[in-house]
Amino acid sequence: MSNRNQPPAVIQSTAVNLLRDYYPGLTAESLAAALSQHGTTSAVTVQKKLTRSECARLLGVSINSVNRYIRGGRLKAVNISPRLVRIDPESVRNLLDNGVPEDEVIVPQCHGKGGDR
Repeated sequence: MSNRNQPPAVIQSTAVNLLRDYYPGLTAESLAAALSQHGTTSAVTVQKKLTRSECARLLGVSINSVNRYIRGGRLKAVNISPRLVRIDPESVRNLLDNGVPEDEVIVPQCHGKGGDR
Protein backbone atom coordinates (compact mmCIF):
# COMPACT_ATOMS: atom_id res chain seq x y z
CA MET A 1 0.00 0.00 0.00
CA SER A 2 2.80 2.38 -0.92
CA ASN A 3 1.60 5.62 -2.43
CA ARG A 4 4.10 8.15 -3.73
CA ASN A 5 1.94 10.97 -2.38
CA GLN A 6 1.79 9.58 1.16
CA PRO A 7 3.98 11.24 3.80
CA PRO A 8 6.99 9.15 4.89
CA ALA A 9 6.21 6.56 7.57
CA VAL A 10 8.28 8.39 10.19
CA ILE A 11 6.18 11.54 9.71
CA GLN A 12 2.95 9.54 9.92
CA SER A 13 4.02 7.78 13.11
CA THR A 14 5.21 11.06 14.65
CA ALA A 15 1.89 12.71 13.81
CA VAL A 16 -0.02 9.77 15.30
CA ASN A 17 2.06 9.93 18.49
CA LEU A 18 1.52 13.67 18.83
CA LEU A 19 -2.24 13.43 18.21
CA ARG A 20 -2.92 10.27 20.23
CA ASP A 21 -3.80 12.26 23.39
CA TYR A 22 -6.51 14.10 21.45
CA TYR A 23 -7.67 11.16 19.29
CA PRO A 24 -7.12 7.96 21.32
CA GLY A 25 -8.16 5.57 18.50
CA LEU A 26 -5.90 7.16 15.88
CA THR A 27 -3.68 4.82 13.85
CA ALA A 28 -1.30 5.47 10.98
CA GLU A 29 -3.79 3.82 8.62
CA SER A 30 -6.73 5.96 9.76
CA LEU A 31 -4.57 9.10 9.49
CA ALA A 32 -3.54 8.16 5.94
CA ALA A 33 -7.19 7.50 5.04
CA ALA A 34 -8.26 10.86 6.50
CA LEU A 35 -5.51 12.67 4.61
CA SER A 36 -6.44 11.02 1.32
CA GLN A 37 -10.14 11.85 1.85
CA HIS A 38 -9.23 15.44 2.60
CA GLY A 39 -7.40 15.63 -0.70
CA THR A 40 -3.99 16.46 0.70
CA THR A 41 -1.25 14.13 1.83
CA SER A 42 1.46 16.71 2.39
CA ALA A 43 2.84 17.29 5.86
CA VAL A 44 1.45 20.21 7.82
CA THR A 45 3.44 23.34 7.06
CA VAL A 46 5.02 24.84 10.14
CA GLN A 47 5.36 28.60 9.86
CA LYS A 48 7.11 29.50 13.11
CA LYS A 49 10.60 28.62 14.21
CA LEU A 50 10.78 25.84 16.80
CA THR A 51 12.27 25.83 20.28
CA ARG A 52 14.83 23.17 21.15
CA SER A 53 12.28 21.30 23.29
CA GLU A 54 9.65 21.39 20.51
CA CYS A 55 12.24 20.12 18.06
CA ALA A 56 13.35 17.36 20.44
CA ARG A 57 9.74 16.26 20.92
CA LEU A 58 9.12 16.14 17.14
CA LEU A 59 12.31 14.22 16.48
CA GLY A 60 11.91 11.92 19.48
CA VAL A 61 15.36 12.75 20.84
CA SER A 62 16.82 14.62 23.81
CA ILE A 63 17.59 18.33 23.87
CA ASN A 64 21.28 17.38 24.05
CA SER A 65 20.88 15.56 20.72
CA VAL A 66 19.18 18.63 19.24
CA ASN A 67 22.14 20.75 20.41
CA ARG A 68 24.52 18.22 18.83
CA TYR A 69 22.57 18.32 15.53
CA ILE A 70 22.78 22.13 15.57
CA ARG A 71 26.56 22.08 16.21
CA GLY A 72 26.99 19.45 13.50
CA GLY A 73 25.01 21.44 10.95
CA ARG A 74 22.14 18.93 10.71
CA LEU A 75 19.69 21.55 12.04
CA LYS A 76 19.71 25.22 11.10
CA ALA A 77 19.25 27.45 14.13
CA VAL A 78 19.07 31.15 14.87
CA ASN A 79 20.62 32.39 18.11
CA ILE A 80 18.36 35.17 19.34
CA SER A 81 20.39 35.47 22.54
CA PRO A 82 22.95 33.18 24.25
CA ARG A 83 20.15 31.06 25.76
CA LEU A 84 17.37 31.65 23.24
CA VAL A 85 17.60 29.50 20.10
CA ARG A 86 15.02 28.94 17.37
CA ILE A 87 15.28 26.13 14.83
CA ASP A 88 14.25 26.26 11.18
CA PRO A 89 11.31 23.86 10.65
CA GLU A 90 12.53 23.00 7.13
CA SER A 91 15.76 21.57 8.55
CA VAL A 92 13.67 19.50 11.00
CA ARG A 93 11.63 18.16 8.06
CA ASN A 94 14.84 17.31 6.20
CA LEU A 95 16.16 15.45 9.23
CA LEU A 96 12.86 13.56 9.59
CA ASP A 97 12.85 12.64 5.90
CA ASN A 98 16.51 11.66 5.62
CA GLY A 99 17.32 10.53 9.16
CA VAL A 100 20.65 10.71 10.92
CA PRO A 101 23.58 8.84 9.37
CA GLU A 102 24.52 5.71 11.28
CA ASP A 103 27.99 7.00 12.08
CA GLU A 104 26.41 9.88 14.05
CA VAL A 105 24.17 7.69 16.20
CA ILE A 106 25.44 7.43 19.76
CA VAL A 107 25.15 3.95 21.25
CA PRO A 108 25.58 3.85 25.04
CA GLN A 109 28.16 1.44 26.34
CA CYS A 110 27.40 -0.75 29.32
CA HIS A 111 29.92 -0.40 32.16
CA GLY A 112 30.41 -2.54 35.21
CA LYS A 113 29.68 -6.23 35.79
CA GLY A 114 28.79 -8.16 32.68
CA GLY A 115 29.50 -5.19 30.46
CA ASP A 116 30.61 -7.44 27.60
CA ARG A 117 27.25 -9.17 27.15
